[in-house]
Amino acid sequence: MRMKIKVNGLKQTKEYINKQGKKLTEEVITEIIKDTRKLSQKMQTDLSASVDKGAVPFTNRAVLFLYSRSRGGVTASILIKDIQAKYLYEILVQPKSISKLVPTSTARLDKNGNIAGLKRNLANNRYKIVKKRGKERLIDVKAKKREDRVIGKRESKRRKMVYDFYRNAEKGAILIIKDVRGTFKMKRN
Repeated sequence: MRMKIKVNGLKQTKEYINKQGKKLTEEVITEIIKDTRKLSQKMQTDLSASVDKGAVPFTNRAVLFLYSRSRGGVTASILIKDIQAKYLYEILVQPKSISKLVPTSTARLDKNGNIAGLKRNLANNRYKIVKKRGKERLIDVKAKKREDRVIGKRESKRRKMVYDFYRNAEKGAILIIKDVRGTFKMKRN
């Protein structure tokens, strides 16, 4: 049921418009906060889902949502927590090349796809790193067959970007504010 409001005169009209304007502004701010919080939760679930074989709990808690109200406005931020940002930078923002031992098909792997017992076997001299003609190979000294000896090769690998954080945040922010008229500032920190 809609209530009729009777407004007479210029003074009552100004008061009504100011009152309704403040109420409308508060509703828009509340809606922006609610939608931005939902976007941050969606970004966290998308990030966790995009990690092959599932994300670890450290990554599952990476996205942070903050907001602060000011006179007549709101600042909402979606960001990656500091500690996680250092760890996840290469898979969220800009991939970086790293030199690592890549396992061959004869290597025994653990559940994460790494060479099983690498550190321990390097320490007790079962595995040796051999440099020949500018290439490094990881050799299993106690392997019975010659073809089973090479278990890893040093290669420059680039981690693929798992989730484009900025692109997804921008798309979501544009969807949130597309129907609202006003002045907005979107920026990357």
